[in-house]
Amino acid sequence: MSDFQKFSSDVKKKKFKRIYLIYGNEDYFISKATDLITQAAVDPANRSFNLDVLDGSECTSEDVLSSALSFPFVGDKRLTIVKKFERMDKRHRVDVAAHLADVPDSSILCLVAGEIKSSEEPYKTISPVAETLIFNHLKGAELTEFLVDYARKLDKDIAPGNADFLIDLTGDSLGDLTSELEKLSLYVGDRKQIEFDDISAAVGKSRTFNIFELQRAIGQRNSPRAYEVGIKMLESGEKSVYIGFMLTRYFLNLIQVKHFAAKGLNTNEMSTRIFGRWNPFLNEYVSAARMYSMPRLRKAVATLLDADSKLKSGGYSDADALAIILSEILDSKTAEAI
Repeated sequence: MSDFQKFSSDVKKKKFKRIYLIYGNEDYFISKATDLITQAAVDPANRSFNLDVLDGSECTSEDVLSSALSFPFVGDKRLTIVKKFERMDKRHRVDVAAHLADVPDSSILCLVAGEIKSSEEPYKTISPVAETLIFNHLKGAELTEFLVDYARKLDKDIAPGNADFLIDLTGDSLGDLTSELEKLSLYVGDRKQIEFDDISAAVGKSRTFNIFELQRAIGQRNSPRAYEVGIKMLESGEKSVYIGFMLTRYFLNLIQVKHFAAKGLNTNEMSTRIFGRWNPFLNEYVSAARMYSMPRLRKAVATLLDADSKLKSGGYSDADALAIILSEILDSKTAEAI
């Protein structure tokens, strides 16, 4: 976050570098970074002359260098953005790296990639001469803090626990989370605080049929409710891959809860160890962990991973995957002692 803020401050002051290497698995920050450079470096009236946005999977080093080595037609700066740079043929990437010293001061070359190995060429050659920005998914307390800060920018307040609830419902994509927060800021109107009930009512396709309710039903070993919620989620367009991912995370958390409970940790210590802060749903996790033995929790994770593999290979349909997941996890009507 601090790297992004420094970068943003420099760009807004028009303190540009000639070469930028921007990569990682968080598209939200990568998109924001390229947008900031574009807005600050090239006047909108001159963008048809001084801005080239290239697709690395479709262009060559000649295309990149032809743009990056050119001088502005009008204005002070020329900007070349190469997206999906990692998908460019390696010999062309190496060729681009070999000519970076030739990029004139009046040009900015922005190389944008997904996940790469920075220790390999051409990135070893690029890194010493470029401003390198790495943006990966935020996790845990860092993600919660981002949402709390983003809400403040919308002139709203959201408690960390409610931010965590939003993450549970939405997933950890910053694009999705910021979009939901913006909707919530409109939903609450003049009210400053975004409350739990606001999130429950406004986020997702249904306040009744969402991943949080599915987890709760599974945690209570309530098979009829779990099947009802799961089926409604599929009918509303949710994918079994997402359901499986969220349930895998849920059961991995339950394993940790059960482990720490056996060691005698109190709920505050347990929540900090697992979630990085107090989780308002910790007592529900503790209650759910009592309903499953440790072998059954591990079996649930194995079932979910197997279903994920078969979904991605085409071995299961969404409906088949959901039915198998729930039947395997909820195959006993008797709660098991902790």
